[in-house]
Amino acid sequence: MTVDRRQVVRCVVLFGLLGLFQATLGPLIPVVRDDNGLTAATAGLLVSGFFAGSMASIATGGVLPERWARRYLVVVPGALLVAGCAGLAVRGPWPLPLVAAVVAGVGFGALVLVVNTAMAGQAGRRGVTLANLVNGAFSLGAVAGPALVGGTRGIGYPVLFAGLAVAVLLALPSRELGAVAGRRDTTEHAGRPGSVLLLFCGLMFCYAGLETGLSSWETVHLEAHGYDPGAASALTSLFWLGMAVTRLLTPLLAAVRSAPAIIAGVLSAAFAALALVALPGVAPFGYLLAGMLAGPVFPTALAWNAATLPNPRRGNAAVITASMVGNVAFPAAIGYTMQATSELLLPALVAVPVAAALAIAVLLRYRARASTPDSARRGAS
Repeated sequence: MTVDRRQVVRCVVLFGLLGLFQATLGPLIPVVRDDNGLTAATAGLLVSGFFAGSMASIATGGVLPERWARRYLVVVPGALLVAGCAGLAVRGPWPLPLVAAVVAGVGFGALVLVVNTAMAGQAGRRGVTLANLVNGAFSLGAVAGPALVGGTRGIGYPVLFAGLAVAVLLALPSRELGAVAGRRDTTEHAGRPGSVLLLFCGLMFCYAGLETGLSSWETVHLEAHGYDPGAASALTSLFWLGMAVTRLLTPLLAAVRSAPAIIAGVLSAAFAALALVALPGVAPFGYLLAGMLAGPVFPTALAWNAATLPNPRRGNAAVITASMVGNVAFPAAIGYTMQATSELLLPALVAVPVAAALAIAVLLRYRARASTPDSARRGAS
């Protein structure tokens, strides 16, 4: 099914709000800590609870029967996200903020799944275009989120979350989007869907080493290079800004390159960015370039995956979950390795999952080309 322009606009606005919401949680930790007399670690459960709720709802959304997904996969998650925003707007005693964050996470994860799948599942290059468009809006919202938390401290953060609740309610797409994200009768590629899905899960798991592994330790790495702590923290926005820019520009690239070619190309170029990150004088530019190269991978892989498997919703639920597992695993693994060796080794450590992701992307591209007739793949290199 085709998504009309009105639905696309709503999804773009909604994803901007989702990015903004997710990015507010980290800056919200010290506020909740001070309000309730908590330790930083306890207040930090806001983020853990949010992502736990998101992961659970993505996994659940992937196994829902079609008729349930078509009816409720937009309405129920939308209501939960609005309820979570409203709960944070109350500014109640602990653990109310934690409960609100978990509820919001459940709604958030399912909306991420259904919107990404509906956009990525559009025919041909339109899927790559729309998936990058909505995820570019998400990245822009993530850039704005911390600034909004800081700007509302004087009047109280409940104003921000009350406004978010209303905005999300107004931006929700129609229920029919759940049907767009459902099962298709045909696939673009022949082959064994199970093994292909495992490869896509491996690709997204390893990609998390580039996005989350690099960005999580950027400030620490810049400080190790000799940058002032304040400057190092401010420079972290360059990575996310670069990611937002290229996601919004990828539709232009998708007009002349296939999804496999885009992913293989940017992952290959990522090694040049990591080399720059290793040089003190140009490290900030290296992070900007790394963000730009990382930007297209996630949404473009979702579009490629959706075109390959008979049930895009279930396939994308699996690969998004794999990405989230990588988001948990790589920052911890890299952090402990740097602790045992040197913080300056960050680029070399990140290069390992990037190389693995590139190898998987090349293998997937080879399989796609091997199973696609010559006439259907002209110009796709």
